[in-house]
Amino acid sequence: MTPPTFLEFSAPTRIVTGLGSRARAGEELRRIGSGPVAVVCDAGVARAGLLDPIVSAIAVDWVDCGGIEPDPAIAQTEAAAAIARAAGCRSVLVVGGGSAIVAGKVVAVRLTNAGRIDAYEGIGRVPNPPAPCVAVPTTAGSGSEVSNVVVLHEPTRPDLLVVRGRGLEPDVAILDGELLIGLPREPFLDASLDALSHALESLWVRRATPFTDALALAAARTIRLALPPALEHRRPNDLQLLLEASTMANLACGSCGLGLVHALSSQTAVHVSHGRQNTVLLPHVATFNLPVVDREARREIEALDDLYRSLGIDARWRTGEPGTDAPARMVEAALDNPFRANNRREASEDDLLAILAATGADVTPPRAGIPT
Repeated sequence: MTPPTFLEFSAPTRIVTGLGSRARAGEELRRIGSGPVAVVCDAGVARAGLLDPIVSAIAVDWVDCGGIEPDPAIAQTEAAAAIARAAGCRSVLVVGGGSAIVAGKVVAVRLTNAGRIDAYEGIGRVPNPPAPCVAVPTTAGSGSEVSNVVVLHEPTRPDLLVVRGRGLEPDVAILDGELLIGLPREPFLDASLDALSHALESLWVRRATPFTDALALAAARTIRLALPPALEHRRPNDLQLLLEASTMANLACGSCGLGLVHALSSQTAVHVSHGRQNTVLLPHVATFNLPVVDREARREIEALDDLYRSLGIDARWRTGEPGTDAPARMVEAALDNPFRANNRREASEDDLLAILAATGADVTPPRAGIPT
């Protein structure tokens, strides 16, 4: 497979970072826009009381667009957008994890575009630039605060709904590690290891560049060192390092793309959270890709076993995961996913089944007739 002749790197989101930086939200909103602000928030974050001190300090008119649940579908994001449009909002403030930030990006798109979000599925199909958006992440995971991708989990279709294009990324990302202090252990781990998968996958894909390598290696090392103490003690400085590293990881994969971990976890019919799927898949896909990475990347891959051991994680499915027919569905999704083609080491259907077998998934008998 011939790699592309030209590669790109882009990081257009302005990043404001540091403990307490959430206090800058109002200043940033006033700088980038006018009129009422559409506030989109993770439902759990709102229930935990994290939103109130942020919106009470922004000193601009704002409209509550409702809480966002994990892995939102079209209907929930369109409902939030309808509230914002009816109120005449001109900009967006989104507070929460990856799901909320995706919803906030949908609202920003719909404030300036008449069609429902799925009308713009694909790359570069959104006609008008979105409304200005400020993103305040509350998990160190998806890196969606610097991503130009919208990913929705629509239950009526087997694959993810993806809308991508220049300008869809938030204008400003505010990184404040203090917002991670109260995050429960399991979502904390799932988010952090999702971020680690972004960093490591960036090191074994065909579209990697020296720019993405530098960010990915720094992010992987920082997550490896900061995650255990951050999880255990929740010290603000450790949390800040972790949050910044997750953003760096997405700056890498946002330009070079992802590989087999995310190809296998793209099947919407598998009812295991995205972060949990990536947590299980990562060490096995990393081992598969060892022959095609350099010495520095190999060092990070070989450190995964110790990291998982220190966190008490077994990279195998729990009882009932991922479901009886899930392996076949995951392979089917991966074979059609462009991330498989981007993976530097080519992977056949048998390779994918072997990776899933290493996770403890039942791959016998494999589903027949899946084209390679």
